[in-house]
Amino acid sequence: MTPAAVERERVTMGVRKRCEVLRARIGRARALLRRAKELPDRMEALDRHLAAIDAELHATRDDVVAVQSGLDRVLATVGESRQGVVELRDSVHGAARRTALRRRPTRVLFLAHLVGVWDSYHALVETMAGSADFEPIVASIPRRFRGLDGLSGEDDVHRGLTDRGVSHLRLTGDPGDVLRLIKAIEPDVIFRQSQWDADIPEELSTERLGFARTCLVPYETMNIVVNVPDPRTHNTAVDSDYHRVAWLVFCTNEMMLETAVRDGARGGAQFRLVGHPKADHLRASRPDWPVCSTADDAPRPGRIVWSAHHTIAQGWTDFGAFHLMRDAMLGWARQCADVQFVFMPHPLLLQVPDSDASPVSRQDFDAWIKDWTDLPNTAVLSEANYGPALAASDIMVTDGLSMLVEYQLFDKPVIFFERDGHRPFNTIGEQVVTGVHTVHTVDEVRRLAEAFVGGEPDPLRFRQRDNVRRLFGTGFSAERILAALRQEIARERGEADSVPAARRARRSSGRQEAAKATRNRRPAGLDHAGEAPARG
Repeated sequence: MTPAAVERERVTMGVRKRCEVLRARIGRARALLRRAKELPDRMEALDRHLAAIDAELHATRDDVVAVQSGLDRVLATVGESRQGVVELRDSVHGAARRTALRRRPTRVLFLAHLVGVWDSYHALVETMAGSADFEPIVASIPRRFRGLDGLSGEDDVHRGLTDRGVSHLRLTGDPGDVLRLIKAIEPDVIFRQSQWDADIPEELSTERLGFARTCLVPYETMNIVVNVPDPRTHNTAVDSDYHRVAWLVFCTNEMMLETAVRDGARGGAQFRLVGHPKADHLRASRPDWPVCSTADDAPRPGRIVWSAHHTIAQGWTDFGAFHLMRDAMLGWARQCADVQFVFMPHPLLLQVPDSDASPVSRQDFDAWIKDWTDLPNTAVLSEANYGPALAASDIMVTDGLSMLVEYQLFDKPVIFFERDGHRPFNTIGEQVVTGVHTVHTVDEVRRLAEAFVGGEPDPLRFRQRDNVRRLFGTGFSAERILAALRQEIARERGEADSVPAARRARRSSGRQEAAKATRNRRPAGLDHAGEAPARG
């Protein structure tokens, strides 16, 4: 029985006892009244009896007050019970974390709910598996997306991990049972793919995973927009509930780290600058184009990747423009047989038409997909390893968000179809868009694309190269993450001196002090283990 329940039981018993006393006193008062009626001629005795009645009434009033107070306390404990349970669970979780990291190797659990961003973890899991001091375990879980009801998608994650040769557990069924199974696995560290609790089962939310040390490699390489406001935090890109309680959060560049120092409730103390495994994966991709040529002796057609974001409704980041582009893009593909197109929708875009907020119905979306895939020069690529297709392509057409950044790694033109009214770019985003061609109609997209396919050099290629150097550094991200983990594990085991904690930069301290803080959070040994990421 919880402390709150015990308190409620105690107070309830007290209320019952007070009620019994109250009934007894009322009975005595009635008896005194009967005796008073039998002795009308003895005024002195009557006065005594009336005095006694008055005393009983005063006592009764006091008991009524006590009963009301007891009831108020019962109601208060009911309202406070959840908070009491949360506080108790936090205390238990804190004790559990203090007993972890004692076994060797360190057991690390990766919870995967979206295979489309698995590239952010694949190299890290492989590197851990090849080490003697880590034991990685991967598990597929269902997901939930904004605007849609229920959990789904675990089958997709399972198939995607299987196709990539990733050995994994399948955590399906009752979410409560899943949480018990995770606790039975006894992980020392848990990585989630997302900071958003709304994306996954409630039982795997931030507060429920507090028994282990939680970490995050963000699914996006970096945040490039001013996020949608949240009543609890100034910047959900670095200061969500998950960020606040995380043991370590790994970020790509110094600009992201400075953002965490400035906007994070913990002053960025848990953030480490390491680069990003997804960028390393994309750089290493070997070209593989999913559209077959119609004739072996025909000239190589132009190759265009069209990436579409899921935010086609109103009220979120509002970058998605599929509903504005679909008909013109389909017409372009029909007219130009000498150009091949790969449509690469965000995984959530495939589900958005099921939402009442979608500007495209399910029927219209499915009909469009059929018309698109029926063409001989098109393909659809979603929740797949898209790096090879990007490496084999000539041009990227996108409405955002990640592809504005990631495609610049390939040193090829990026055409940005900008939808009016989207969330503004932050400082990083403003730098990113210096390397892309911004347009507002499909006609503009087509004119630019045809020029580049025809051999015209991209005037922004040197800007892109500078962006890549500043934003991504030189690689070796998985090794850097392991180095940071080893450093923290050794510190908690008392086996090695930790790097002195970085001084927290005040929000108004300016760039110079923030830069000092970011430099101090570089994991020990990284500068001579490989080239350090370039500073922004």
